[in-house]
Amino acid sequence: GIEKNEIILYERKLKTKSGRYIPVEMKSKKLSNGNYLSIVRDISNRIKAREELEKSYKQIKLSEFRFRNLFNNIPLGIFIVDKEGNIENINKAMAIILGSPAPEISKQYNLFELPTLKGTNLLKDILLCLEQGVVFHKIYQYKSIWGKELFVMVHILPAVQDGSNKVMAIVEDYTEQKKQEFQLKILSEGVNHIPASVVVTDRAGNIIFINQQFLKLTGYSFDELIGQNPRIVKSGHHTKEFYKQMWDTIIAGKNWTGELLNKKKNGELYWESTMITPIKDEMDEVTHFMAVKEDITEKKKFEQELKEAKEKAEESDRLKSSFLANMSHEIRTPLNAILGFTSLMRDYELDASKLNNFLDLIQLNGKQLLNIIDDVLLISKLQVNEIKCINAKFLLKSFFESLYRYFHIEISTYNKKLKLILDIPEEDYFIETDKQKLNQVLTKLIRNAVKFTDQGNIIIGYRLDAEQKPVFFVIDQGIGISKEKQKIIFQRFRQADDTKTRKYGGTGLGLSIAKSLIDLMKGSIWVESEEGKGARFYFSLPVKAVLDESSETKPENMHWQEKNILVVDDVPESILLIKEILSSTKVNIINAQDGIEAIEKAKRHKNIDLILMDIQLPRLNGMEAAKKILSFRKVPIIVFSAFLEEQYKDQCKLVGFKDYIQKPINPDELMRKITGFLNEEQ
Repeated sequence: GIEKNEIILYERKLKTKSGRYIPVEMKSKKLSNGNYLSIVRDISNRIKAREELEKSYKQIKLSEFRFRNLFNNIPLGIFIVDKEGNIENINKAMAIILGSPAPEISKQYNLFELPTLKGTNLLKDILLCLEQGVVFHKIYQYKSIWGKELFVMVHILPAVQDGSNKVMAIVEDYTEQKKQEFQLKILSEGVNHIPASVVVTDRAGNIIFINQQFLKLTGYSFDELIGQNPRIVKSGHHTKEFYKQMWDTIIAGKNWTGELLNKKKNGELYWESTMITPIKDEMDEVTHFMAVKEDITEKKKFEQELKEAKEKAEESDRLKSSFLANMSHEIRTPLNAILGFTSLMRDYELDASKLNNFLDLIQLNGKQLLNIIDDVLLISKLQVNEIKCINAKFLLKSFFESLYRYFHIEISTYNKKLKLILDIPEEDYFIETDKQKLNQVLTKLIRNAVKFTDQGNIIIGYRLDAEQKPVFFVIDQGIGISKEKQKIIFQRFRQADDTKTRKYGGTGLGLSIAKSLIDLMKGSIWVESEEGKGARFYFSLPVKAVLDESSETKPENMHWQEKNILVVDDVPESILLIKEILSSTKVNIINAQDGIEAIEKAKRHKNIDLILMDIQLPRLNGMEAAKKILSFRKVPIIVFSAFLEEQYKDQCKLVGFKDYIQKPINPDELMRKITGFLNEEQ
């Protein structure tokens, strides 16, 4: 019956601490959380009274006076009813239980005809006892005719007197106990459904009660926790002193509140706000402890995020302040040199040696100022995602040779103790990626190496990994970077030394820009370094290198004296550069400075074999000029421009351009593209 959520009531004997056995009444019920609740009452007096009553009733004829005396003065309610429902006897205690003014008044009623008793289980059991002699010992809910709401514990047993069947009922008022049971049930159910975890232990710390929330939170079952010590969820985070202080507090009868980091059954950690309350007996002795816990894991994470956000904001403010101070210094330094030397050149007569030296210094500081401006503009574009990748196919060997020549001249001019070394494979490889961004990344890394290396070697180059993907590197023998600082050098406005007394200048944007550009190209960058032992910067891109198996095209091997190329550009220096690159081929170059002039010369010269066309032209741009020319002349047109964004490339294809070259022009790339078209005609 207990598994069907019924209340089971039975009597048994329990052994006391002294070894004496006492009769008890146990009332048990299965709770919703799977636990069992039992209420135990000492019924020694009741059993003794009942036994004496039964004994007296059997010996009623031998001792009528004794029975009457016991009947009227026993603290239990008693009544005797015959088979017609007449109440033959009822004592004072029974009258009090029913709310009757007196026993004599109660005897006036027929039990079977009482409207408040009809249809009740109590009446059914009395009738069964009369008819079949069945004994009952149960709790009944009953409302007396005097309006008293009752819960009564009734012992119904058959009695035979003068050869007639009768029933004697021994009744105990169970109303107060029932109220307590109901309150206990409400408390138990309430505790099981509150969002907080509740754990009750005995004085030794053994768990005797846990609610559903605690089981749900920790992942343990009831059987796994009952009888265990709460240390089963201990995480190891807190010290022994922490737990000792907590235990000393509660064992002294005081409440303890605090936060605990505990561990679930699956190993997951969680924070909880806990209050432990000692429970005392009537002698004011601590017998149990009750802990009420609230899961505050998410709250602790909100707090941690706020703390980190605050620290990040403070760090950001500090970095911005440092950056602005550095920027002011970095801009004013070259400006000071430029303005100072130009003032000297204006106000004083200088010999040729000083004049040339001053011009070199002005040019150097001008480049430095230009680099700062470029960095600021570039980082601004990167922040708002305005920069896109423009992939093109090019040869790595010529790319690195051009990069090496540029920095070799710069380094050898201004630092005689520093040597630039180019380390690339002998074979030449094609890759397809954003050439301009690759150049920007390597330029930032090389300038970074030059800045932090007073003397020694700087090595630039690349190697191919097992998948034929290039891994680029810039290696220096400079001051190196500590392990701690390696974590921050790629962040914006951060440098390995960002103090006000730092030795090396700079805006702190170079490595940040390099990483942002590599991220944009879907690559990765890393550094290997030790303080005082130089730095090795590596980065890779998700592209494969393809071996160039074609014969190397040299201008001196080309003989195009019968070929005509129309070069359209509004910058004379650009036309001059192309003429110099193609001078050894003997090709005939016709130049035009705007789109309208290009159309006129294309009409005038019937034997033009190729056109090199800039996009940004005065009067009429290259796109419109190309459309006009292609409407009356079938001639291959190669577009070249410093701003070949993706939209330009798509437009170029629609207009009819055969190919494109991005400025600054690489001589080898230009020769390769021109050769392809001019050799086709041959």
